[in-house]
Amino acid sequence: MKKIALIAGIIAFFLNVTAQDTTAVNRSDIGVLKVSDKEFGTSVTLGKDLIVVENDSDIIRIKMGKNGISIVDPNGKPRIIFDKYDVPDDEFLLQDEDEKDKRQRGRRRFTPHWSGVEFGMNNYVTSDYSTSLPPSLSYLDLNTGKSFNLNINCAQLGIGLTRRFGLVTGVGFEFNNYYFDGNNSIAKDDLGVIGPYVPDPGIVLDKSKLATSYFVIPLMIEAQVPVNRGNTLNLAAGIIGGAKIGSHTKMVFYDDGKQKVKEKNDFSLNEIRYGPTVRIGYDSFQIFGTCYINGLFKEDKGPELYPVQIGIAFTFD
Repeated sequence: MKKIALIAGIIAFFLNVTAQDTTAVNRSDIGVLKVSDKEFGTSVTLGKDLIVVENDSDIIRIKMGKNGISIVDPNGKPRIIFDKYDVPDDEFLLQDEDEKDKRQRGRRRFTPHWSGVEFGMNNYVTSDYSTSLPPSLSYLDLNTGKSFNLNINCAQLGIGLTRRFGLVTGVGFEFNNYYFDGNNSIAKDDLGVIGPYVPDPGIVLDKSKLATSYFVIPLMIEAQVPVNRGNTLNLAAGIIGGAKIGSHTKMVFYDDGKQKVKEKNDFSLNEIRYGPTVRIGYDSFQIFGTCYINGLFKEDKGPELYPVQIGIAFTFD
């Protein structure tokens, strides 16, 4: 029942979060789901610090219960730090079974690795698979150190062909941020064509980004190789499809004080996108990569660019 309540709370949270910068959903059974778009980054919290994701200009922190990971990038040289936290056992909402019961349940049926939290970096490639954009598209150059995606995979279904091999599907939500590297944003003209937006002379943008959100469904094949004490090395590959549920641009600058300009628009983005996805992991920790092959923008409405994601995931058994 707690897992069902958690999934219901996450769905309610993401249906509301696209409309505002700070959202909180209060539930007596799971605590608080909250996302905040802060001055220097984004913070997402589930329950009493059960899951915490924080991002700012120099560090990304991901915490799940007693385990966590920090990605530090103070001088353009990323460094990964694995963290441990002291958390009371009664805050683990998903530990309904003891370890012995989990092992016995794992022996009885195929359990996929999809439900959980993913955090990665966003970029896009051209038709010749290059991340370097031509000068005519310089207004779309990204600050890749700040362009991230946060994915919440709410529910999963595994169809076991054997105990360690099967089909995987489920549902989830993607939140993407594309931080522009120049002093510009994007705009849609009267014909729906995407081009650069340049601020008035003297205005220097402190932050400029395109944010998108999607409802996603995967279809993958997963193989699990036993390693030790019931843990497995997991390999999965397949396709993932997404339906857009929101998009906006945001600019922050100083002009007689701090100014924020947020515009909600479809920006001629493809309503549906799809592409191959692969992931490899050990037990509940995964590394994933996805490339959407039908383009970021609609045909003839924007540059021919294909979104890619690379990141890490913590999955629930």
